[in-house]
Amino acid sequence: MPRPAAALVRDAPAARRALAALVAAVLAAFAVAVPAAQPAAAADPSFTFVGHGYGHGRGMGQYGAYGYAVDHGWSYQQILDHYYGGTSLAGDAGNPVVGVQLTRLDRGDTIVTGPALAVNGTAAGTTAVLLRREPSGTFAVLRGPGCAGPWTPWYGGAPSGTAVTTSANPADPNNLIRTCEVGKTTAYRGSLTAVNTGSSQITVNRVTIDDYLRSVVPSESPSSWGNAGGGRGMHALRAQAVAARSYALSGGTAATICDTTTCQVYNGAFRQTDAGVVTTVEQATTSQAVAETSGQVRRSGNGAIARTEFSSSTGGWTAGGAFPAVQDLGDATAANPNHTWTVTLSQSAVAAALGTGAIGSIGVTARNGLGEDGGRATTVTVRATSGAVTTFTGAQVRSRLGLKSDWFGVSGMSSDQATKLVNALYQDILGRAPDPTGLATWTQHLLVTGDSRPVAQGIVRSNERIYTFVQRQYRTALGREPDATGTQTWVNLMLQGMTVPELQVQVYASAEGFDVIGRKDLRTWVDGVYQRILGRSASAAERDSWAATAQRTGLHAVVRAIVLSDEAALIRLNEYYNLMLGRNADAAGIATYKPMMAGQGDFVLPIEIGRSQEYFNRAQTR
Repeated sequence: MPRPAAALVRDAPAARRALAALVAAVLAAFAVAVPAAQPAAAADPSFTFVGHGYGHGRGMGQYGAYGYAVDHGWSYQQILDHYYGGTSLAGDAGNPVVGVQLTRLDRGDTIVTGPALAVNGTAAGTTAVLLRREPSGTFAVLRGPGCAGPWTPWYGGAPSGTAVTTSANPADPNNLIRTCEVGKTTAYRGSLTAVNTGSSQITVNRVTIDDYLRSVVPSESPSSWGNAGGGRGMHALRAQAVAARSYALSGGTAATICDTTTCQVYNGAFRQTDAGVVTTVEQATTSQAVAETSGQVRRSGNGAIARTEFSSSTGGWTAGGAFPAVQDLGDATAANPNHTWTVTLSQSAVAAALGTGAIGSIGVTARNGLGEDGGRATTVTVRATSGAVTTFTGAQVRSRLGLKSDWFGVSGMSSDQATKLVNALYQDILGRAPDPTGLATWTQHLLVTGDSRPVAQGIVRSNERIYTFVQRQYRTALGREPDATGTQTWVNLMLQGMTVPELQVQVYASAEGFDVIGRKDLRTWVDGVYQRILGRSASAAERDSWAATAQRTGLHAVVRAIVLSDEAALIRLNEYYNLMLGRNADAAGIATYKPMMAGQGDFVLPIEIGRSQEYFNRAQTR
C-alpha cells in the first residue's frame, strides 16, 4: 500500500535485486489465464462468403423483372428497355423454325415413339423408330412396336438430318412425338432429327420459335409469377418471352441451340415415366406470354437481333458487358432468395478448390465499383502459408467454389491472421508477447469460432492486466513498483468493481502520494497531479483553487474531480485509440465511450476496439 516517502526503497543493489524478484513473482501470480489449449489439428476453420445475386448478372435479372412488374408496376416494355440499353423492341421476327440440340441424348441412338410416325416423309407403319449412325456417316433406320423394340431394319444410308415426324393432330398432347429414354419418354413439338457431327450422333428438335418458347419460358421463370400482383407478374413472363426469343434468334435460324443453362433451359412439352407419371412443362400463363409477344425481339442500333442474356438475379446491379450496367431495384423483391446469400466453406475445401495449398489470407482486392460493398469481385488475392501469392478473377473463384455469383466478400480467419491478432492484443493490452500456451489457445479459439470478442475480453479482464493498472499508478504517482501487499489489495478491489479513476484517487491522495508528488506543499501537489493525470501544468488559478478545496474537503475530493473530468477522460480514451488503432478517437467514439471512462471504460473500450474490423485489419500489417 502507499506509505510515507521516508520508507521508499532506496537504490542499494540488494534492494534492487529484491524488488526485481518481487515484481517477477507478482507478474507470474497474475499472468493472464486462458482455457486449456486444444490440439491445433482439431480445427478446420472456415471462410464465410456473403454475396449478392445468382448467375452472371449480364442483361435482365429474372427476379428483377418480377420485382419491377409486381412491386413497381412496370410493363414488360419498360423492363426490357431498362435492362437492354441500346436496343429497341421490334415485332418483325415472325415464327421461324429453330434447331435445339437435346444434349442428354448426345452420342446415342435417336429413338422416337408416337402415333402416325414418318421418316423423311415416308410413313413408318410402326409406333417407334430408331436411327443409328453407320460407319459411313449415314444412318440406319429401324422400326419397332415400342421403345423397347424389338427392332427390325427398315433401310440404311439415310442422310444426316433425317427427320422423324408425326401426322397426328398436335393439339392433342398425346399425339406429340417422344424421345425414348431410360425409364421415361419426353414429348416434343415439331420434328426430331438425327445429325452426324462428323465424330458422333446428336439428336436435334426442329421446332417453331414460339413452340420452343412454350417450354423455355416456364423452365426459366416460374409460371406462377403470372398470377402475382393481381396479374402484374405477367409482365415479367412477357419480358422473359421476348428476351428468350431474341437470344435464340440472335445467332440466326441455321444455328443449333443447346437445351441447358449454357443456352436456355428447354425441357420439351412434358415428360412421362414408364409408370405413367406425367410432368407437364408447358403452362397456361407462360404460353399466354409467348403468344402475346409473338414475333417480338430486341434489335440493336444496326438492326441485328440482340443476344439478350439474362440470369436469375443480378444482386442489385447488372454486370454490364454488351448492355450498359444499370441499378436493379427490382432485384430486392421479397420473392428473391438470392438478393443476398451466405455460404460457409472449410478453409481446407477452399484451398483444395483453388489449388493454393494452406491459406494464410484471402480477400477481394479489386471490384467493379457497382453496388454494395464496391460491387462484383474482379480480383481475389490468396496468400498461402508458404508465402506464395495467387490472384484469381471473381468469376474463377465463383466457378471453382460453386458460389452463386461473382459479387461476394469473404470473411473468416486463417491461422496466420488469427496469430497476428492474438499477438497484437497481447502486446497492446499486456505489453508483452503471448506465451506459447496463450498463443495456441486463443489462436485455436479464433480458428474454430471466428469470434474475437472472448479473446479480447479474456486478455483485458485478466488479473495480469489489472496488475498493470496498479503498477502504472505506483510508477507514475509514487515513482516505485507496488509492494506485494498493496498489489493484492488493489487487484482484489478492482476485481470487485473498483475503477481505474478510483484507483488513481486512492494512490494520488495517499500520504505517500502527497509527499512524493507535492513535497508536502498543496500547490506543488496540485501541479504534480495535473502533470501526471492531464499531461500539463496547472495554472496559478487552478493551483490556488484546488489547494483551497483540498484544505476544505481533503485530497481525495481534489483527485476525484480531476480524474473524472472530461479532459482526463478524453486523454485516457485517446490513449487507447492511439495504442490500438494508431489514431485519435472520432466523434462517434468520443460520444459513445467518453462517458464510460468515469466507470468501466478501461475494460469496455479495449474489448470493443479489440474485436473491431479496424483493429483486425491493423493487426495484419504490424
